[in-house]
Amino acid sequence: MDCWEHETAGQGPVPAVAFCRHCGAALCRDHATVCTDERVRQNGMGSPTRLLPDGRKICCSTCREAFVESVPVHRAEQRLRDLATTGPESAAASC
Repeated sequence: MDCWEHETAGQGPVPAVAFCRHCGAALCRDHATVCTDERVRQNGMGSPTRLLPDGRKICCSTCREAFVESVPVHRAEQRLRDLATTGPESAAASC
C-alpha cells in the first residue's frame, strides 16, 4: 500500500506505514502525525474518569487540521507545535 498524500500530489509511490484513524488514508512517515488519545470511562450518571496512560492515534494532516478546533487534544498539541517553531516569546505575547 502506498501513501495517499504522495499519490494525490503526483509524487509517485511511497510505502505507507500507518492509516489515519479518522479517514482511513494510508500514510508514510512524512505525512503521519502521532496524536494522543485521551481515554475516558463514563461512570453512569457521575463524572467521567480519565484513564491513564493515554492512547495513541495516527492522523493525516487533513484530519488533524479539521479536528484541531473540536478535539481538545489536537488543540493542545497544536499549541505545543506552535511553541516549538516560534519560541516562548511569541506564546507569551499571544496569551
